[in-house]
Amino acid sequence: MSAAISLILGAVPSETKPVIASLTGAREGKLERFPYHTGRIGRQRVVVAITGVGKTNAAFITALFIARFRPARLLFTGTGARINHALRTGDVILGSELFHHDAGSLRDEGMLYRKILGPVAGRQTHYRYRADSELLRFAKGAVRSHTARPVTLDGGTYTPAVRAGRIGSGDLFGMSEARIADIRAKLKCDLIEMEGAAVSQVCDELGVPHLVIRAGSNLAQPDPGSDYKARGQIAARQAAAFTVHLVRSLA
Repeated sequence: MSAAISLILGAVPSETKPVIASLTGAREGKLERFPYHTGRIGRQRVVVAITGVGKTNAAFITALFIARFRPARLLFTGTGARINHALRTGDVILGSELFHHDAGSLRDEGMLYRKILGPVAGRQTHYRYRADSELLRFAKGAVRSHTARPVTLDGGTYTPAVRAGRIGSGDLFGMSEARIADIRAKLKCDLIEMEGAAVSQVCDELGVPHLVIRAGSNLAQPDPGSDYKARGQIAARQAAAFTVHLVRSLA
């Protein structure tokens, strides 16, 4: 793995604060008017920034920071609502496949997913993107040496798991049970969130190896506000902890 810059992004400050706290030689900067931190994690030079919430914000900041820093890799750390009910709060999903779950035609019977016209003449963009295969393989190997902090929640204590899985992204914080069921049936996602597929699409187009790392927070539901507040911080810390461990493992 290259010793060049690793760009680490998260949607909101709670998702990047644990990463920033792990930096040695930390410094602050701004790109245009957007703040970031630099430093080292282990032997890796790191740039950390937040994108804001939603696919447009995420795509914009991702493209801007890639253009400026030319990173060797990009890691996105954060939380996602659990659409797979077998997941527990704090379980970490390494996004092997990322989906725009709101790309296509929304019909009475659910979403019809389809490619759309892209910025290059004659070339369509997809609703599905994949993590960099080498980075995903390396992350799977790093799971074996990662010790997750136990979580005490809902009357029990457990150690969160880390594994590869599918993540869906869309500009919806809550959604109907019918919409959730449609995503589960057609895309078989483990988590849903609001940025990952857009980040993956930008990285794919610009040739940057990338991996989206998300920990499950609340169950996907129509009104997740209070449930997310209770579980989001737990999930953010677990995703950030594995992200930091992964960066330390890079040669």
